[in-house]
Amino acid sequence: METNKTKAKVTHKPHSIRFTDKAIDELKYRNNYNHRQNVRFIDGPPGVTLRWTPKTNKKIFQIEGKCKGHSFRMDIGQFYLGSYGTLEVNSKLLPIFKKHKRPDGTWKSNPKVALTTLDELNQSQRLTVNEVIELIVEQNFPRRNISGNLAMFSQRDYSRFLIGYNDRLDHITFDENKKGHGVIIFKEKIYNKKTKEYEPNPIQDWKTLFKKYPPGVAIKKKSKFNPDDEVSVYDSYLGAVVIDDLLPGHIKKYLEGKTRTYGQKVNMLKALNSLWGFASKRNLMGPNPPMDPTRKSHGGITIEKAEESSFKGSKWNEVGLSLKQVEIIERALYKLRRVFPFMAEACLLLMYTAMRIQECLKIKREYIKKDEDGDLIILMSKYILKGRANQRQQDEIYDVTDPIQKVLNSLNRQLKRRQFRAYQFVPWLFPTTRISLEKLSNPSKYPGYAESKECRLKHLDDCMNAVKKMTGIELSLKTLKKANIYFTNKTLGGSHKGKFVSKHKTAQLQESRYDKPPREDVKKYAREVAKVFTFKKN
Repeated sequence: METNKTKAKVTHKPHSIRFTDKAIDELKYRNNYNHRQNVRFIDGPPGVTLRWTPKTNKKIFQIEGKCKGHSFRMDIGQFYLGSYGTLEVNSKLLPIFKKHKRPDGTWKSNPKVALTTLDELNQSQRLTVNEVIELIVEQNFPRRNISGNLAMFSQRDYSRFLIGYNDRLDHITFDENKKGHGVIIFKEKIYNKKTKEYEPNPIQDWKTLFKKYPPGVAIKKKSKFNPDDEVSVYDSYLGAVVIDDLLPGHIKKYLEGKTRTYGQKVNMLKALNSLWGFASKRNLMGPNPPMDPTRKSHGGITIEKAEESSFKGSKWNEVGLSLKQVEIIERALYKLRRVFPFMAEACLLLMYTAMRIQECLKIKREYIKKDEDGDLIILMSKYILKGRANQRQQDEIYDVTDPIQKVLNSLNRQLKRRQFRAYQFVPWLFPTTRISLEKLSNPSKYPGYAESKECRLKHLDDCMNAVKKMTGIELSLKTLKKANIYFTNKTLGGSHKGKFVSKHKTAQLQESRYDKPPREDVKKYAREVAKVFTFKKN
């Protein structure tokens, strides 16, 4: 007996929703149907619909109409909850309806044609934030007001905020040239998580990188590489906004979109400010570019500071060391030279000079010279100093005193040890112990390896942790710097002389940030002042 089989028809009823931001945001499919949909509004403005792509969750407001026998459909903005919604659509519709509609509601002219003509007149490139990001990283983050690129650390931080928290950063590394300008380089090899081996990097240009990792792809979800579950600008809704249309409200919403520290927000804002400055300088916007949306004044961005800092290092801001503690720390560092070669010497030099850490670690042996009187000095190249972006920045001189000479002598003894004899070909004063002797001995195969950042120390954390464990003194490298400045000012009678030793531009800056006395001296000062107010009894 034959059975009459009939195939049931499946119909997809067009979506009809309320004209509210909540309804638009909650628009979801429940049957994995991913075709683009034209969503109608039950109570929306006449002719306004929503083009929705479920796969990407992109929602575009549109106007549908008919003018002079021809139908048209025109985009009037993409939906972003909290930034561009029904209120903004209504505001945009008012001038369009007023100009192109008759009193009876029919269209007297096509707004899409008029808009196209206006865009052509403005000659705006209409680049999205993401397109500008691709350009700025490709050009190595040019500085705004002076030739050259941003420093390596700025490039690294800005890249993390703009394209990071993503597998993209696994393919690139950050270095600097002889003038201290940052350079972004594609790695030769990358680590394969499956084979647990280093393999040739298949990506060697930016076009390939962004093609392999488009927005939203390969985000490092909640891992040790992204513990706060951050999303870069490139992978966020902000990346799709045309940079000409970027407003302070967009920036504010992005910064406040999740719980972040004051420092994180400030650094993110700096990255976005750099991006906007790049677009403005390169004329990537129309003839009348809008006001900088990252500005801090005139209705721009205000970042509120919390009552208490969440930065772990802030606990060292007001901590001072006694002279006895400094002596104990010095002895510990000299004992640790065998365990932490070059690291211990670097910490000692920082304690004796109050140098900035990153500047100290970039010292080359060729910087040790003699001045006009024949005295030994460390001539710090202006290209490694913090103020290198300033054209007035000059080389800085550190006089080689007896304590500094002891450090230099210790470094020379380290280089005479059997395992470090090959390090004489490395120009850095503080080389890392992780140098590849194979690469070092083959300069023709690995040109520039000895001069690269791979051959110098990047941090001193391991040594400092050992010092804390050995001495029982809670401290940081910043604490050592503050101790040096305090005793310098105390010896010389104030910061007006001490600033020349610590290399600060002003005495005020030195005093406010680094001149921190130890607790025992504060007590002594209090007793000395109290004597003034201790009067004899009648």
